[in-house]
Amino acid sequence: MAPSNPRVRLWSSLLLGLLACLLVPVAQAEMKYGINAKWGGGGYDELVARFALARSLGVKQVRIDWEWRLVEGQKGVYDWTPMDNLVKAAAEQDIELLPIVHYAPNWALPMLAFKSSGTFELAPSSDYYDNFAAFVKACIERYGPATQAGITYWQIWNEPNTPQFWGPSPKPKDFVKMMKAVSHAVAEQRASIKLVHAGISRNDITYLWMLWDIDPSYGDYFDILAVHPYLFNKDASGINAPQDMDADESSLAKMGFVGSKEDNTYLGKLFNLQLFMHLRQSSKPIWITELGYVVAAPPLGVTEAEQSAKTKATLDYINQHLSGKSFGKGLRGDLSADVERVYWFSLEDYESPDGLGNFGLIRADGTERPAAAVYRQYAQ
Repeated sequence: MAPSNPRVRLWSSLLLGLLACLLVPVAQAEMKYGINAKWGGGGYDELVARFALARSLGVKQVRIDWEWRLVEGQKGVYDWTPMDNLVKAAAEQDIELLPIVHYAPNWALPMLAFKSSGTFELAPSSDYYDNFAAFVKACIERYGPATQAGITYWQIWNEPNTPQFWGPSPKPKDFVKMMKAVSHAVAEQRASIKLVHAGISRNDITYLWMLWDIDPSYGDYFDILAVHPYLFNKDASGINAPQDMDADESSLAKMGFVGSKEDNTYLGKLFNLQLFMHLRQSSKPIWITELGYVVAAPPLGVTEAEQSAKTKATLDYINQHLSGKSFGKGLRGDLSADVERVYWFSLEDYESPDGLGNFGLIRADGTERPAAAVYRQYAQ
């Protein structure tokens, strides 16, 4: 959580400096429904089978790890074999990939880096941001729109506002530097590709504001904002319903923001991110690149029947309120949240040390959960 003073400055600066901005409706593309799939560098046959499972759900868009460390284990030496297999398997099943470009190789990590329990990946050393940017450029040159692979959308990192994926602790200033390096490295390709921002955990408007406060040109460095608005409530004692919302704060509501500034665990607050970007004169589509429900014990887990019902209720809410329709009244005007895509989490169950790996629409034994039939209705 950000310190109290920056949070106060955030809302004060918006209130004082941005009220004059005119709200204009944002054009809405047709909603698409993708899925998150695990990989871990497996073989070609494993990938083909996984993509076939996705196609059985009616899904054509798959978000998957694209690990820097698998390709450039030795600095300056690229081994494209794993990615060649991934791209070939996707093509065989007519899958559109959304690569998550992350996981730094050991040589790009800070000296004396220590990955504590609960941290999935460490942030790269700032000394190697240019190397990461060069890797992204090389990926686009080999697999981008001008190639047979034809990958248009490239997601840069994952959840940098959490210590789990930007270990040992989030540093907005460093992430801005890395995004700027990537944007500049692929400047010649920007006309034909789309840079998808790292998925922001929850609807963390404070983190988003920090990025823009560090660099007012931050909106130039990506094309699509990604969010992971999981509905586990603030104190981890349960799960919010899609339509839940806490009380508006009068000073913020005058600008069109919904709910309080303190609790980002409500799905509808995704709209606040769009409004913030709009006020920064940098409106962009939003993609939900992770969202789902885990079959596990309460308070964070649900039964399979509950997973199915909540999946339907959540997708209905997104379609009815967070896609192309205006979200509110007053200064919200006709502005929509402009959610274009949803990538559900996840295709299959996976092993997790915290016991919360059963997010899958497909069970570990390969059989479908009831929620799979629900998702298929939207994806087909």
